[in-house]
Amino acid sequence: MDSGDRPRQQERVERFARENPRAVLYDPAVPALLDVFSGKSLPLPWGLVAEVSERRDAGTGRPYLSIRLDDGRQLALADAGIAFAPVTAASGPLPDLPEAVCFRDLANAEGRLAHYLLDHPGEPATRAHLTLFLFCLAVVDGARAVGFDVSAEERRLERLLGEIEARRDAP
Repeated sequence: MDSGDRPRQQERVERFARENPRAVLYDPAVPALLDVFSGKSLPLPWGLVAEVSERRDAGTGRPYLSIRLDDGRQLALADAGIAFAPVTAASGPLPDLPEAVCFRDLANAEGRLAHYLLDHPGEPATRAHLTLFLFCLAVVDGARAVGFDVSAEERRLERLLGEIEARRDAP
């Protein structure tokens, strides 16, 4: 990366954050990004930034900012927050898994799974519930891969998995 591009890259990130304050905040002093929905901070190591490019979502046409790091990590700043690729090493391939996910996706899937587990006691877990759990796992693993601290999410998923396993073993 040409170090002369750095000011332009930083300006793109700062501008996106200013234009989307309900999705992403940027603290140049750290430097770090804040996913507003989750409240999670992500360091942005400018020394590792290889590329910052403005793009449009193929499906919706909405703009987003793609950030690629020298170490292979990629993330996007979008109107839904900080997006990243899910990681399926632990979950295996999943049907209809999007190329990019965010903490809103995790909250939606986790909420659906928790609703089932809390509001439908005694019902056996189905393949659909396990797939939903595996989706959550892929999102958490993707968040960890780009540098987020996901220890709280891991604890929640452990509890959900425990409940799913208990229902599988129930008479």
